[in-house]
Amino acid sequence: MSNSRKDKSFDKFKVFMVFAFALIIVSSCLLNTRRVFAETELTFRTSQQVYVPGETLEVSGTAEPSDILVFRLYDPAGLAIRIENVEVHKDGIFKGPIFVWPEPSRYFVFGTYTIEVLSNTAGVAPARAEVAFAGGFDQGIDPTKGHQLEVKLDAPSQVKVNEPFRIFVQITFDGALVESADEKAVADMLGTSHIHSGNSTVILSDKFRQLHPGIYYADAELAGEDTYIIHAVAYYRGFLAHDTRLVAASTSSIGTLQDSVDRLNAGLESTNRDLDVLRSGLDETQSALNDTKATIAKSVNDAQNSINNQIGEAQQASSQINSFILPVLALISVIVALQISLFARIRASYR
Repeated sequence: MSNSRKDKSFDKFKVFMVFAFALIIVSSCLLNTRRVFAETELTFRTSQQVYVPGETLEVSGTAEPSDILVFRLYDPAGLAIRIENVEVHKDGIFKGPIFVWPEPSRYFVFGTYTIEVLSNTAGVAPARAEVAFAGGFDQGIDPTKGHQLEVKLDAPSQVKVNEPFRIFVQITFDGALVESADEKAVADMLGTSHIHSGNSTVILSDKFRQLHPGIYYADAELAGEDTYIIHAVAYYRGFLAHDTRLVAASTSSIGTLQDSVDRLNAGLESTNRDLDVLRSGLDETQSALNDTKATIAKSVNDAQNSINNQIGEAQQASSQINSFILPVLALISVIVALQISLFARIRASYR
């Protein structure tokens, strides 16, 4: 009996342990399911769409209860300029300020900013929204209109090492040329412009001068052979604009190459002139040869005609001689025959 009771108690204990283990697994699954569904619960909005200096950027929305949200604010260039944590209440609602918009500067320019919120809950995707930082009448800007600052950079594409070259920059605001009152205003507007490569940087902050309202220039030198990037940066009325240009620095400049090309062209032109003279001489020689050939051909033809005429005359004379000589020869033959006959008779008579 005692052993039977022990076995029953042990069986009950095993059943209890299995039940407790199953309860733990089910609870864990329910908790994980709740966290997965939390991915669709993160929402947020900003207090307004357009902000001016001095206003506060506030966010509000819903998220996982008791979660800690991380808000990041990115400037128009994509750089994070503010990171702020916001705690979610137990009811899943959050609200709070994350940034106070300062007066515009090179580091806080007017434009479109991006807000990104990250949750500490696993499986929750980040959310993003955009807001505009705009100027007000206090900054001399009409907030009801869109404004545009433009920079156009012009510079040679190749320069010689350790020799000065000139950079030109044109700046317009809403299509109008931007004029500077003095050199300090020029430095404030173009002060962060520079030339850089992988190994060096040339600062142009105090080199720009105003050539004409809205048009500026700077003289610079490059110390080593390399490919450089000229970066013109203009800041005006809270707006920032950029333009870049590649320039190659070498020990031989375009001018040196042009001189070599000019010398080569001069040599080619001289050679062409010599060839023209030679070609003219050859043409004259060919013409003289043609004339000589024609003269020789005419002389040969004349000589041939003369010979033919002489041969004809000789043949004619030969005919006449033959007609005269043949009778004479015949007569001589008759005379010789008669003499022979006479001699024969005389000789016969002496016998």
